[in-house]
Amino acid sequence: MYRNGLIVLWAATLAGTHTVNGTPHVRDIFFVGGEYIETDNGDHVRQGQMYVEHLRPTDSTIQAYPIIFIHGATRTGIDWLTKPDGQPGWADYFLARGYECYLVDLPYQGRSPSPPTPPQDLRYFSTEVAAQRFTAPEDFGLWTQAALHTRWPGAGHMGDPVFDQFFSSGNYLIDNVTFQQTTARATVSALVDRIGRPVVLLAHSNGGAVLWLAADARPGLVKALVAIEPLGPPFRADFPAVADARPYGLTDIPIAYDPPVADPAADLVKDLHVSNSTDLANCTLQAEPARKLANLTDLPVLVVTGQASYHARYDWCSVEFLKQAGVDAEHLQLEAANITGNGHFVFMETNSDSIASQIAKWLAKIF
Repeated sequence: MYRNGLIVLWAATLAGTHTVNGTPHVRDIFFVGGEYIETDNGDHVRQGQMYVEHLRPTDSTIQAYPIIFIHGATRTGIDWLTKPDGQPGWADYFLARGYECYLVDLPYQGRSPSPPTPPQDLRYFSTEVAAQRFTAPEDFGLWTQAALHTRWPGAGHMGDPVFDQFFSSGNYLIDNVTFQQTTARATVSALVDRIGRPVVLLAHSNGGAVLWLAADARPGLVKALVAIEPLGPPFRADFPAVADARPYGLTDIPIAYDPPVADPAADLVKDLHVSNSTDLANCTLQAEPARKLANLTDLPVLVVTGQASYHARYDWCSVEFLKQAGVDAEHLQLEAANITGNGHFVFMETNSDSIASQIAKWLAKIF
Protein backbone atom coordinates (compact mmCIF):
# COMPACT_ATOMS: atom_id res chain seq x y z
CA MET A 1 0.00 0.00 0.00
CA TYR A 2 1.04 3.63 -0.33
CA ARG A 3 1.46 5.81 2.77
CA ASN A 4 2.87 9.36 2.76
CA GLY A 5 4.46 8.69 -0.59
CA LEU A 6 6.31 5.65 0.72
CA ILE A 7 5.54 2.05 -0.06
CA VAL A 8 4.81 0.10 3.09
CA LEU A 9 6.03 -3.48 2.82
CA TRP A 10 4.65 -6.13 5.16
CA ALA A 11 6.63 -9.31 5.88
CA ALA A 12 6.72 -12.05 8.49
CA THR A 13 10.08 -12.30 10.25
CA LEU A 14 11.53 -13.83 13.35
CA ALA A 15 10.24 -10.85 15.32
CA GLY A 16 6.76 -10.98 13.77
CA THR A 17 5.03 -8.82 11.19
CA HIS A 18 6.51 -5.34 10.71
CA THR A 19 6.70 -2.55 8.17
CA VAL A 20 9.56 -1.25 6.06
CA ASN A 21 9.41 2.15 4.40
CA GLY A 22 10.76 2.07 0.86
CA THR A 23 11.99 4.67 -1.62
CA PRO A 24 9.24 7.02 -2.86
CA HIS A 25 8.18 6.12 -6.39
CA VAL A 26 5.28 5.76 -8.76
CA ARG A 27 4.16 2.33 -9.89
CA ASP A 28 2.28 1.03 -12.88
CA ILE A 29 1.50 -2.46 -14.12
CA PHE A 30 0.98 -3.80 -17.62
CA PHE A 31 1.40 -6.90 -19.77
CA VAL A 32 3.47 -7.44 -22.91
CA GLY A 33 3.57 -10.20 -25.50
CA GLY A 34 1.26 -13.15 -25.83
CA GLU A 35 -1.32 -14.10 -28.41
CA TYR A 36 -4.93 -15.23 -28.66
CA ILE A 37 -5.47 -18.87 -29.53
CA GLU A 38 -8.62 -20.78 -30.37
CA THR A 39 -9.64 -23.55 -28.00
CA ASP A 40 -11.09 -26.90 -29.00
CA ASN A 41 -14.63 -25.60 -28.49
CA GLY A 42 -14.09 -22.51 -30.65
CA ASP A 43 -13.57 -19.99 -27.85
CA HIS A 44 -10.44 -17.86 -27.57
CA VAL A 45 -7.96 -17.40 -24.73
CA ARG A 46 -4.69 -15.52 -24.44
CA GLN A 47 -1.39 -17.19 -23.64
CA GLY A 48 2.29 -16.34 -23.40
CA GLN A 49 1.88 -12.81 -22.04
CA MET A 50 4.23 -11.38 -19.39
CA TYR A 51 3.37 -9.35 -16.29
CA VAL A 52 5.48 -6.20 -15.82
CA GLU A 53 5.71 -3.96 -12.77
CA HIS A 54 7.26 -0.56 -13.53
CA LEU A 55 8.70 1.45 -10.62
CA ARG A 56 9.90 5.02 -11.18
CA PRO A 57 11.62 7.01 -8.41
CA THR A 58 10.15 10.42 -7.59
CA ASP A 59 12.78 11.99 -5.32
CA SER A 60 15.98 11.65 -7.34
CA THR A 61 17.46 12.33 -10.74
CA ILE A 62 16.49 9.55 -13.13
CA GLN A 63 19.38 7.48 -14.48
CA ALA A 64 19.71 7.27 -18.25
CA TYR A 65 19.14 3.53 -18.49
CA PRO A 66 16.34 1.63 -16.71
CA ILE A 67 16.98 -1.85 -15.33
CA ILE A 68 14.87 -4.86 -16.29
CA PHE A 69 15.05 -7.49 -13.51
CA ILE A 70 14.64 -11.11 -14.68
CA HIS A 71 14.05 -13.81 -12.07
CA GLY A 72 15.27 -17.40 -12.02
CA ALA A 73 13.57 -20.81 -12.14
CA THR A 74 10.39 -21.21 -10.04
CA ARG A 75 10.64 -17.55 -8.97
CA THR A 76 8.84 -14.28 -9.83
CA GLY A 77 9.48 -10.55 -9.84
CA ILE A 78 8.52 -10.49 -6.16
CA ASP A 79 12.11 -11.59 -5.46
CA TRP A 80 13.36 -8.05 -6.06
CA LEU A 81 10.80 -6.23 -3.90
CA THR A 82 11.18 -7.54 -0.35
CA LYS A 83 13.63 -10.07 1.03
CA PRO A 84 12.24 -13.07 2.93
CA ASP A 85 13.38 -11.49 6.21
CA GLY A 86 11.24 -8.43 5.49
CA GLN A 87 14.06 -6.08 4.51
CA PRO A 88 13.91 -4.04 1.27
CA GLY A 89 15.14 -5.83 -1.84
CA TRP A 90 17.27 -4.74 -4.76
CA ALA A 91 14.43 -2.88 -6.46
CA ASP A 92 14.41 -0.43 -3.57
CA TYR A 93 18.21 -0.17 -3.59
CA PHE A 94 18.34 0.81 -7.25
CA LEU A 95 15.26 3.05 -7.02
CA ALA A 96 17.07 5.01 -4.31
CA ARG A 97 19.91 5.58 -6.77
CA GLY A 98 17.67 6.90 -9.50
CA TYR A 99 17.08 3.80 -11.61
CA GLU A 100 13.70 3.03 -13.10
CA CYS A 101 13.01 -0.64 -12.43
CA TYR A 102 10.97 -3.09 -14.48
CA LEU A 103 10.16 -6.32 -12.62
CA VAL A 104 8.80 -9.18 -14.70
CA ASP A 105 7.07 -12.49 -14.12
CA LEU A 106 8.24 -14.56 -17.08
CA PRO A 107 5.51 -16.28 -19.14
CA TYR A 108 3.58 -19.08 -17.40
CA GLN A 109 4.98 -18.12 -13.99
CA GLY A 110 3.57 -16.06 -11.13
CA ARG A 111 1.24 -13.35 -12.40
CA SER A 112 1.67 -14.50 -16.02
CA PRO A 113 -0.34 -17.69 -15.47
CA SER A 114 -2.02 -18.57 -18.77
CA PRO A 115 -2.07 -22.31 -19.62
CA PRO A 116 0.40 -23.26 -22.36
CA THR A 117 -0.61 -24.93 -25.60
CA PRO A 118 0.27 -27.72 -26.07
CA PRO A 119 0.19 -28.66 -22.35
CA GLN A 120 3.60 -28.89 -20.69
CA ASP A 121 4.95 -30.86 -17.75
CA LEU A 122 5.75 -28.87 -14.61
CA ARG A 123 8.57 -29.12 -12.11
CA TYR A 124 9.34 -27.55 -8.76
CA PHE A 125 11.94 -27.52 -6.00
CA SER A 126 11.11 -29.36 -2.78
CA THR A 127 11.94 -27.84 0.60
CA GLU A 128 14.80 -30.32 0.87
CA VAL A 129 16.33 -29.28 -2.45
CA ALA A 130 15.89 -25.60 -1.61
CA ALA A 131 17.77 -26.04 1.66
CA GLN A 132 20.52 -28.16 0.07
CA ARG A 133 21.20 -25.79 -2.83
CA PHE A 134 20.14 -22.34 -1.69
CA THR A 135 19.45 -21.60 1.96
CA ALA A 136 21.52 -24.03 4.06
CA PRO A 137 24.11 -25.72 1.81
CA GLU A 138 26.62 -25.65 4.68
CA ASP A 139 24.55 -28.37 6.37
CA PHE A 140 24.93 -30.80 3.45
CA GLY A 141 28.39 -30.30 1.94
CA LEU A 142 27.39 -31.19 -1.62
CA TRP A 143 30.24 -29.02 -2.96
CA THR A 144 33.42 -27.84 -1.23
CA GLN A 145 32.55 -24.15 -1.08
CA ALA A 146 29.20 -24.85 0.64
CA ALA A 147 30.98 -24.90 4.03
CA LEU A 148 31.61 -21.16 3.64
CA HIS A 149 27.91 -20.23 3.53
CA THR A 150 26.96 -17.83 6.35
CA ARG A 151 24.73 -15.13 4.87
CA TRP A 152 21.24 -16.60 4.72
CA PRO A 153 19.00 -14.89 7.31
CA GLY A 154 17.72 -17.67 9.54
CA ALA A 155 18.22 -21.41 9.80
CA GLY A 156 17.48 -22.10 6.13
CA HIS A 157 15.18 -25.07 6.77
CA MET A 158 11.46 -25.79 6.67
CA GLY A 159 9.75 -24.32 9.72
CA ASP A 160 12.11 -21.37 10.04
CA PRO A 161 10.03 -18.21 9.44
CA VAL A 162 12.42 -16.72 6.88
CA PHE A 163 12.70 -19.99 4.97
CA ASP A 164 8.92 -20.37 5.02
CA GLN A 165 8.53 -16.91 3.48
CA PHE A 166 11.10 -17.76 0.80
CA PHE A 167 9.57 -21.11 -0.07
CA SER A 168 6.02 -19.75 -0.07
CA SER A 169 6.99 -17.27 -2.80
CA GLY A 170 8.12 -19.98 -5.23
CA ASN A 171 6.00 -21.55 -7.95
CA TYR A 172 6.00 -24.31 -10.56
CA LEU A 173 8.11 -24.08 -13.70
CA ILE A 174 7.42 -25.51 -17.15
CA ASP A 175 9.83 -28.41 -17.54
CA ASN A 176 10.83 -27.62 -21.12
CA VAL A 177 13.86 -25.35 -21.48
CA THR A 178 13.40 -24.59 -25.18
CA PHE A 179 9.77 -23.60 -24.55
CA GLN A 180 10.84 -21.46 -21.57
CA GLN A 181 13.58 -19.68 -23.46
CA THR A 182 11.56 -19.11 -26.63
CA THR A 183 8.63 -17.50 -24.83
CA ALA A 184 10.82 -15.48 -22.47
CA ARG A 185 12.96 -14.13 -25.32
CA ALA A 186 9.83 -12.95 -27.13
CA THR A 187 8.26 -11.21 -24.13
CA VAL A 188 11.41 -9.57 -22.76
CA SER A 189 12.16 -8.31 -26.27
CA ALA A 190 8.61 -6.93 -26.42
CA LEU A 191 9.22 -5.12 -23.13
CA VAL A 192 12.46 -3.60 -24.44
CA ASP A 193 10.55 -2.41 -27.51
CA ARG A 194 7.82 -0.87 -25.36
CA ILE A 195 10.34 1.01 -23.21
CA GLY A 196 11.80 2.33 -26.44
CA ARG A 197 15.21 3.37 -25.17
CA PRO A 198 18.38 1.52 -24.14
CA VAL A 199 18.17 -0.60 -21.00
CA VAL A 200 20.26 -2.67 -18.61
CA LEU A 201 19.21 -6.30 -18.20
CA LEU A 202 19.84 -7.93 -14.81
CA ALA A 203 19.05 -11.63 -14.44
CA HIS A 204 19.47 -14.39 -11.90
CA SER A 205 20.22 -18.07 -12.45
CA ASN A 206 17.86 -19.63 -15.03
CA GLY A 207 17.07 -16.09 -16.18
CA GLY A 208 20.65 -15.88 -17.44
CA ALA A 209 19.70 -17.61 -20.69
CA VAL A 210 17.01 -14.96 -21.22
CA LEU A 211 19.66 -12.30 -20.67
CA TRP A 212 21.79 -13.46 -23.61
CA LEU A 213 18.80 -14.14 -25.85
CA ALA A 214 17.09 -10.78 -25.29
CA ALA A 215 20.35 -8.90 -25.83
CA ASP A 216 20.86 -10.91 -29.01
CA ALA A 217 17.34 -10.08 -30.21
CA ARG A 218 17.59 -6.32 -29.44
CA PRO A 219 21.28 -5.43 -29.77
CA GLY A 220 20.66 -1.72 -30.34
CA LEU A 221 18.58 -1.35 -27.20
CA VAL A 222 20.64 -3.21 -24.59
CA LYS A 223 23.50 -1.23 -23.04
CA ALA A 224 24.81 -3.71 -20.45
CA LEU A 225 24.10 -7.07 -18.83
CA VAL A 226 24.38 -8.10 -15.18
CA ALA A 227 24.31 -11.88 -14.74
CA ILE A 228 23.83 -13.07 -11.15
CA GLU A 229 25.07 -16.66 -11.12
CA PRO A 230 23.69 -17.28 -14.63
CA LEU A 231 22.59 -20.61 -16.05
CA GLY A 232 25.72 -22.51 -17.01
CA PRO A 233 28.36 -23.68 -17.57
CA PRO A 234 28.62 -23.73 -21.37
CA PHE A 235 27.62 -26.89 -23.23
CA ARG A 236 27.13 -29.01 -20.11
CA ALA A 237 25.43 -29.27 -16.75
CA ASP A 238 27.73 -29.59 -13.75
CA PHE A 239 25.41 -29.67 -10.74
CA PRO A 240 23.62 -31.67 -9.48
CA ALA A 241 24.87 -34.04 -12.21
CA VAL A 242 27.24 -33.76 -15.17
CA ALA A 243 25.46 -34.04 -18.51
CA ASP A 244 25.39 -32.49 -21.96
CA ALA A 245 23.26 -29.33 -22.09
CA ARG A 246 22.91 -25.96 -23.82
CA PRO A 247 23.97 -26.86 -27.38
CA TYR A 248 24.45 -23.17 -28.28
CA GLY A 249 26.85 -22.63 -25.39
CA LEU A 250 24.86 -20.76 -22.75
CA THR A 251 21.44 -21.23 -24.37
CA ASP A 252 19.31 -24.14 -25.56
CA ILE A 253 17.82 -22.26 -28.51
CA PRO A 254 19.61 -20.51 -31.39
CA ILE A 255 21.62 -17.36 -30.79
CA ALA A 256 23.50 -15.46 -33.50
CA TYR A 257 27.12 -16.41 -34.11
CA ASP A 258 29.69 -15.10 -36.57
CA PRO A 259 30.30 -17.17 -38.66
CA PRO A 260 26.68 -18.39 -38.44
CA VAL A 261 25.80 -21.70 -36.80
CA ALA A 262 23.47 -24.00 -38.72
CA ASP A 263 24.03 -27.18 -36.68
CA PRO A 264 25.51 -26.50 -33.23
CA ALA A 265 26.66 -30.10 -32.80
CA ALA A 266 28.79 -29.82 -35.93
CA ASP A 267 29.61 -26.11 -36.11
CA LEU A 268 30.49 -25.37 -32.48
CA VAL A 269 33.61 -27.48 -32.10
CA LYS A 270 34.35 -28.03 -28.42
CA ASP A 271 37.58 -28.09 -26.45
CA LEU A 272 37.66 -29.51 -22.91
CA HIS A 273 39.79 -27.61 -20.38
CA VAL A 274 40.52 -29.80 -17.36
CA SER A 275 40.45 -27.93 -14.06
CA ASN A 276 43.59 -27.87 -11.93
CA SER A 277 41.51 -28.04 -8.74
CA THR A 278 38.97 -30.52 -7.42
CA ASP A 279 37.03 -27.49 -6.15
CA LEU A 280 36.43 -26.27 -9.70
CA ALA A 281 34.55 -27.91 -12.56
CA ASN A 282 36.11 -28.82 -15.88
CA CYS A 283 35.33 -26.30 -18.60
CA THR A 284 34.12 -26.86 -22.15
CA LEU A 285 34.91 -23.96 -24.48
CA GLN A 286 34.94 -23.60 -28.24
CA ALA A 287 37.98 -24.87 -30.06
CA GLU A 288 40.00 -22.07 -31.63
CA PRO A 289 39.37 -20.16 -33.80
CA ALA A 290 36.18 -19.52 -31.84
CA ARG A 291 33.00 -18.16 -33.35
CA LYS A 292 31.84 -14.82 -31.94
CA LEU A 293 28.44 -14.03 -30.46
CA ALA A 294 27.53 -11.66 -33.26
CA ASN A 295 25.13 -9.37 -31.40
CA LEU A 296 26.90 -9.44 -28.04
CA THR A 297 30.40 -8.53 -29.25
CA ASP A 298 31.94 -5.85 -27.01
CA LEU A 299 28.76 -5.64 -24.89
CA PRO A 300 29.67 -4.93 -21.23
CA VAL A 301 28.75 -7.89 -19.02
CA LEU A 302 29.23 -8.37 -15.29
CA VAL A 303 28.95 -11.93 -13.94
CA VAL A 304 28.49 -12.04 -10.15
CA THR A 305 29.31 -15.19 -8.14
CA GLY A 306 28.88 -15.93 -4.43
CA GLN A 307 31.78 -17.45 -2.51
CA ALA A 308 29.77 -20.38 -1.12
CA SER A 309 27.46 -21.13 -4.06
CA TYR A 310 27.66 -24.16 -6.32
CA HIS A 311 28.22 -21.59 -9.06
CA ALA A 312 31.63 -20.94 -7.52
CA ARG A 313 32.63 -24.21 -9.19
CA TYR A 314 31.93 -23.12 -12.74
CA ASP A 315 30.96 -19.49 -13.32
CA TRP A 316 34.59 -18.86 -14.25
CA CYS A 317 33.99 -21.08 -17.27
CA SER A 318 30.92 -19.12 -18.38
CA VAL A 319 33.02 -15.94 -18.21
CA GLU A 320 35.81 -17.50 -20.28
CA PHE A 321 33.24 -18.66 -22.84
CA LEU A 322 31.86 -15.12 -23.15
CA LYS A 323 35.31 -13.58 -23.51
CA GLN A 324 36.29 -16.14 -26.13
CA ALA A 325 33.11 -15.24 -28.05
CA GLY A 326 34.02 -11.53 -28.11
CA VAL A 327 31.91 -10.33 -25.18
CA ASP A 328 33.36 -7.68 -22.83
CA ALA A 329 32.81 -9.85 -19.76
CA GLU A 330 34.03 -9.15 -16.24
CA HIS A 331 33.80 -11.61 -13.34
CA LEU A 332 32.96 -10.28 -9.87
CA GLN A 333 33.83 -13.09 -7.48
CA LEU A 334 32.44 -11.58 -4.32
CA GLU A 335 35.18 -12.77 -1.99
CA ALA A 336 37.66 -10.77 -4.09
CA ALA A 337 35.70 -7.67 -3.03
CA ASN A 338 35.80 -8.82 0.62
CA ILE A 339 32.14 -9.90 0.42
CA THR A 340 32.08 -13.40 1.84
CA GLY A 341 29.72 -16.22 2.75
CA ASN A 342 27.13 -15.86 -0.02
CA GLY A 343 25.10 -18.62 -1.64
CA HIS A 344 23.04 -18.67 -4.82
CA PHE A 345 20.40 -16.10 -3.77
CA VAL A 346 22.87 -13.30 -3.06
CA PHE A 347 20.19 -10.61 -3.37
CA MET A 348 18.17 -12.10 -0.49
CA GLU A 349 21.03 -12.53 1.96
CA THR A 350 22.08 -10.33 4.86
CA ASN A 351 24.80 -8.45 2.94
CA SER A 352 22.78 -7.96 -0.25
CA ASP A 353 23.23 -4.18 -0.22
CA SER A 354 27.01 -4.60 -0.33
CA ILE A 355 26.62 -6.70 -3.47
CA ALA A 356 24.19 -4.22 -5.04
CA SER A 357 26.75 -1.49 -4.31
CA GLN A 358 29.35 -3.34 -6.38
CA ILE A 359 26.90 -3.57 -9.28
CA ALA A 360 26.02 0.13 -9.00
CA LYS A 361 29.72 1.04 -9.06
CA TRP A 362 30.24 -1.09 -12.16
CA LEU A 363 27.30 0.55 -13.93
CA ALA A 364 28.65 4.00 -13.03
CA LYS A 365 32.05 3.00 -14.38
CA ILE A 366 30.85 1.76 -17.76
CA PHE A 367 28.40 4.64 -18.33
